[in-house]
Amino acid sequence: MFKFPAYAQLEVTDKCNLRCRHCYHFDTKQMPVSKDLSDEDTTTLINSLVAAGIYSLVITGGEPLVRPQLTLKAVDIAKSAGMSVSVNSNLLLLNSQLAEKFKDSKVNSFLVSCPASDSEMYQRVTRCGNYDRFKSKLEILLNTNISCMVNMVVTKLNCHLVRDTATEMARLGVKRFAATPASLNVEHPDFESLLDKSQTIIMLEDLKWCDEYLGLSVDSLEPLPKCFYPEWCWQKKYAFMERSCQAGRMSISVSNTGDVRPCSHNPMVYGNMFSERLDTIWEKMSPCRNKTTPDSCTQCPSVLMCNGSCRTNALAIAGEITKPDRFFVGHMASPEILYTNKIIKNDSLIVFNGKIYFRKEMGENHSIATKRGGRNLMIVNEELFNFINWLEGKLPLTFTDLKKCCQVDDSNKSFMSIMSTLLRREFIKISNQ
Repeated sequence: MFKFPAYAQLEVTDKCNLRCRHCYHFDTKQMPVSKDLSDEDTTTLINSLVAAGIYSLVITGGEPLVRPQLTLKAVDIAKSAGMSVSVNSNLLLLNSQLAEKFKDSKVNSFLVSCPASDSEMYQRVTRCGNYDRFKSKLEILLNTNISCMVNMVVTKLNCHLVRDTATEMARLGVKRFAATPASLNVEHPDFESLLDKSQTIIMLEDLKWCDEYLGLSVDSLEPLPKCFYPEWCWQKKYAFMERSCQAGRMSISVSNTGDVRPCSHNPMVYGNMFSERLDTIWEKMSPCRNKTTPDSCTQCPSVLMCNGSCRTNALAIAGEITKPDRFFVGHMASPEILYTNKIIKNDSLIVFNGKIYFRKEMGENHSIATKRGGRNLMIVNEELFNFINWLEGKLPLTFTDLKKCCQVDDSNKSFMSIMSTLLRREFIKISNQ
């Protein structure tokens, strides 16, 4: 139903100043000759994504700070178009002047990679990095007050250091921390480094500890099968519990040469933006939306929350993108905790939550969101689209007054269902609740 992808990653370079063992993109023992485009050609790619109405752009690489001026220009163009923009970086090439320029550009956030706060382990994982240098660069970023999350890619090599690393990040002033199981590089897989089931559970328990004892906002950026998570994971609304595979479903990755793939981990190319229109490439990618969920998952009540987890991992491990995830357990009912609706009382004051972002989609449909970067994005028909726009201008109102305006009462199940959905998706909120 999406005419174009909603989210995109843009690789502005294939060059990197590190040689991380877990890199999902390259064989870092023998880096390929760079195929970077000119700044002008890369700008053409950015403008094509702007024209498609992309909601959120992640600028990545390689290491995007290898090309700092181009990365800044990409941020400026995307922000001017109303996109949410994040930069993925190891930070080692950052300096105070560059950090201030990113602050002035109003970049939304940085995703910062740090495999360990232990100097020996940091060097061992990155092969050529220096933790003390990283720490000084992180302090520069934090001093600018640019929002950031530190992501620790976890393998068997460093899995015992999650709590130590998170503790050090919290001491430095980091507020958001992710521990993410390493993905396999499809073309150069390192099976021995992968976490097993018990190590992955321990990593999740480490994140719980980071939340409870360090006060960190925690996440894990690789979607796992929903049936794999321990019961305690469902008792709190952890960010990682809401993740599902969106590769080719809502998002794409665009390489530094213009090749379009479902995600940065997936080597399958569906077209090139210099020779084909993006909507044509997106249509060619339709099997990602229709034919990649494993047969063992299709009848699961929770399939729409999960999509079978990361499909590229299945491709790397099992050789087929439609195979079940290695952590697949079995069908599970959607936990009731996710669907516990807040009760809207007649005297509740209903407030519109955020600002409307929208895009015309196929037929009479629109995609619409009120959160930065389309984080609560949904597809709606023309009637519901108009109603949400009307609400934005009409609220705040008590629920009683809103029902009067709409000439409905509590017996109107359609209206009550819509309001419940808008509340759950955080398009609206109840004041002081």
